[in-house]
Amino acid sequence: MKNFKLGMAALLLLMTSSLSAQTFKESFSTEGRKNWESEYTLRGSMGIFTGSIDITGGVRIDEKRTLGLMLGSHEVFYNAEPATVKYLNTSLYFRRYFHLGERKRCAFYSDLIVGAGWIYDVEQSFWIDPATGTTNKSIDDKPGDAYPIISWQPGVRVCYFKNAHLFFGPTLGTNCLGVHIGLGF
Repeated sequence: MKNFKLGMAALLLLMTSSLSAQTFKESFSTEGRKNWESEYTLRGSMGIFTGSIDITGGVRIDEKRTLGLMLGSHEVFYNAEPATVKYLNTSLYFRRYFHLGERKRCAFYSDLIVGAGWIYDVEQSFWIDPATGTTNKSIDDKPGDAYPIISWQPGVRVCYFKNAHLFFGPTLGTNCLGVHIGLGF
């Protein structure tokens, strides 16, 4: 797990370094801000015992980069317990596009997501210790607990009308190991 976190930190550094100081300065200048466009997505993720629905709202600062906010509702099912933990997440994301062709209809993309999740519901079973007869909870998570979220979502985007697009790819993160698919505009 430690190597995974170090790898995600190195990836975040690599992706944000693509936003050079000169490009950053140009994109956030008075002239650069005139070219900003909004970008929204609705995405679903499915992983090993996890599922989520997220919405994002961001600003495309140039043709290759988007910065924004992600909000979502996630569920984690613990099969061995059994228990279900539901949480809300709020995250910041950085998206980098790698366009294919001059028309820019297709592109590879990479989303880096950093945020936090807050547990709002825990549905769990209880078990009785046969030796003492006491009732015990199956997991220790409880509403109000928070934990960090770091995720990388690379994928393929296909535009079908102006900025309306479909996208899909794998999800690798602290909250999900699986796939995502979505619709953006």
